[in-house]
Formats: sequence, C-alpha cells, structure tokens
Amino acid sequence: MGLGFVINDNHYRLLNKDIPLQPILLEPNTSRTIASAFSQRRALMPFWGQEPLEAHAWPTAWQNINQTPLANDSLAYVHIPFCANRCVFCGFYKNAWKEEHGTPYVDRLIAELQHAAANRVAGGSIAAVYLGGGTPTALSGPDLARLLRALQHYLPLTDDCEITVEGRISHFDRAKIDACLEAGANRFSIGVQTFHTPLRRHLGRKHGGEEAAAYLAALAGGQEAVVVADLMFGLPGQDEAIWANDLDVALGLGLDGIDVYAFNLFPGLPIQRMLEKGVFPPMSDLPVQLGFYQMALDRLAAAGWQQLSNSHFGSGQGRERNRYNLAIKSGHSCLAFGSGAGGSHAGYAYAIEADLERYLNARAPAIARVSRADPSQHWVAALQGSIEIGRIDASLLPAACLPLLQNWQQQGLITQFKDSLWSITPLARFWAPSMARALVDAA
Repeated sequence: MGLGFVINDNHYRLLNKDIPLQPILLEPNTSRTIASAFSQRRALMPFWGQEPLEAHAWPTAWQNINQTPLANDSLAYVHIPFCANRCVFCGFYKNAWKEEHGTPYVDRLIAELQHAAANRVAGGSIAAVYLGGGTPTALSGPDLARLLRALQHYLPLTDDCEITVEGRISHFDRAKIDACLEAGANRFSIGVQTFHTPLRRHLGRKHGGEEAAAYLAALAGGQEAVVVADLMFGLPGQDEAIWANDLDVALGLGLDGIDVYAFNLFPGLPIQRMLEKGVFPPMSDLPVQLGFYQMALDRLAAAGWQQLSNSHFGSGQGRERNRYNLAIKSGHSCLAFGSGAGGSHAGYAYAIEADLERYLNARAPAIARVSRADPSQHWVAALQGSIEIGRIDASLLPAACLPLLQNWQQQGLITQFKDSLWSITPLARFWAPSMARALVDAA
C-alpha cells in the first residue's frame, strides 16, 4: 500500500545513495539476548500520528494538497483491488476478479489521473510508481498498457522513473509482460512466498514450486526489466530445510532482488481459522523466525548480495534500486490513485474510497479519509527511513528516547557508528518495526 508519513526530512536521501554497512562482531550470547529483546513484532500503522479531519474540512485540505508543488523524487501508488482467489495468509483481499471489471476500472483510473493533472499545480517530479494490489496483472494486457501510458502522460515522471508492476504467476503471461514492457514498466515484483509445493497448495497458490522457479528464471533471464521475488519465513509448516531450499532456489534464478518477510498472523485471516482447525501445524515462534532471518542474512551475504533495507536485498548486478519501498517509508510525498489506495502530501495523508461500487460511481477524487500530520512528530518519518537502512540518528530523537538506545546497546541491538549515529546490528534488524514503534511510544 502507498500510505506513508507526510513529513519529508531531507536528512536522508534514500533514492540513490548507497550507505555501506560495517561488519559487526557480536558476543556469543548476543543472539540469545536479541531473540528475547521484544515479546512481539509491532509496527507503526498507517495514519499513525495523524489527526483525522471532519468531512467538511476535506475540500480545503484537498485544495492545499493540489496547490502545493510536489517535491522532487516524489512517488505515486496505483491500487488494483482484484484477486482471482484469496491467499489464506493475505490481509489485502478485497474484490473477486471478473474480466468485466478490468476495462471500466482502468477507465475510471485514467479519468482520475486526468482530473488530478488538471487540478495539481506544476512542479516537482515522481521518481517511482508502484502498481500494487490486489493483483495488477489480473488486468488484460491492453488495459495494463493504456494505464501505464496514462501514468506517463499525466504524471511528472523522471526520465529514470522506477515503474513497478506487482503480479502473480497465474496472471502474467508473455503477452502481458510484453505489453507492460512496451508501455514503460521497468520492474516486476512477483509474489512467491515459498517454492515448497505442498505448502504453496495450502496457502492457496495454484502453481507448484518448480513451475514458479522456472517462470521466474525465464522472466529474469531476458534482462528486460528488474525482477524481484517475495519470500516469506515463519509460515506454519515451514521448517529450516524448506526455508533453506527457498533461499537457495531464489538465489539460483538470476533475480535482481529478493524480499524476505516474516509471516505475521493478523486477526481475521483465513489462515488463522485453518490453524485453529489443525490444517496447519502451529506457526513458528519468534526465536525460530529470528533464526530464519539469520539464515537469510548468511546465505544472501555469501552469494554477494547487498542488503538494501531490513527485508530487501539486491544482487551484485546493481540493477535493483528499491526506490519506492525505501522512499515511502521515509515520508516522501506519494500521490494515490484507485479504490483503496492511500497517499500523502503537503502535511496531509488521505485514502481513496475502498468500496469498489462507490469508487466507480463517485466523481473524482473519491476521497474517503483525510488526516493532518502532527507537527510535533516531524522526526518520525526520518526515523522510519533511517531504521529501514539499519541506522538510528539519535540527534533526531526526543530526549525521552535516549534511555532506550542505552538499553539496546547493552542488549547488542545497536552499536555506535559515528557521533550520534547508531547502527542496528545485523540480526537485530529483524526487530526493526518494533524498534521504531518503541521509540515513538517512548516519546
């Protein structure tokens, strides 16, 4: 999703800067200490630190958003809220995909883009666009192509803009791939989760692991676009051998980027009911997940991959920039389009109507929520951005946060890098969302 904090602190320019991480040697018992540092993984939720505005104030806020020039290196997020089936681990499912949905939805998106361009003041640029969902590749090739061309026509994209299309193997055939490439897409993010066929079946994935691996190898082999795959660790029924194989398979496919995400069991997911009924074995506890994260760090480093963020790694080829994901977490302005999308700009965060029927029938823009940033929390976006690349700048933090840093140093979670800048130790980056949440709570 494209929800981010609205304060953009230029102290961290994440889009093109490579900040090398120094190797850190830990005491033998530090891993055990890190494993028990937090009782749960918690993160800052969208709209945290925002004051919701009453509906009567939205027109004025929206005018302010449109009349404030974009900063350079801003972002755009486009939401495609359709899925052919619901994966049992996913909390983003909203609308069942039907072919007749595609063209009217893209028509509405393009009208929204046109309306926004006509009302937005000139200035600034967009360095990364992300088509997410849902399943963007559920759309037909012609609809994907005309949407991508409309984005380039109506948005002030930089010449080297990162344009990502998120997709699933089931929907993304060669014709659609070519349509996206010809229309300007230069990055594909493919959800895989695991290559273990029995586990994939339980999760709701149609294709087996070998088929998924072959697909990704072919997609990456053409070098036509950056190709990124998502893996998930800590899934119920996933042991060390399965996870090791997932990593080894992914590393052998010629990919440009690999995401490694810890599985989070959110209330209401189908997988929760399946766990309760015994369909899956009990999920891994946090120390086991930490071990999986350590395995990923070790294998990716041994293969010469670079850690670009807490969960994202780029190959030694250097093609992967990870622009959108880094910038959204550091508070860069983000324009949002499509039912269920969220954006931020000019001190405001906003959400587009998530109900598909209401979105399609509303006049553009179909705003469902507007919030205003709390000026006293101006440091939070910079904090999130720095933590994402393994750093904490103590000079940005309120004094009430400093005892936490001292405690974390004693636990081996952080080490002083330079002056007020601290490095999060490699294994402790597993806890990065909890660390950000704890610092904000302490303030």
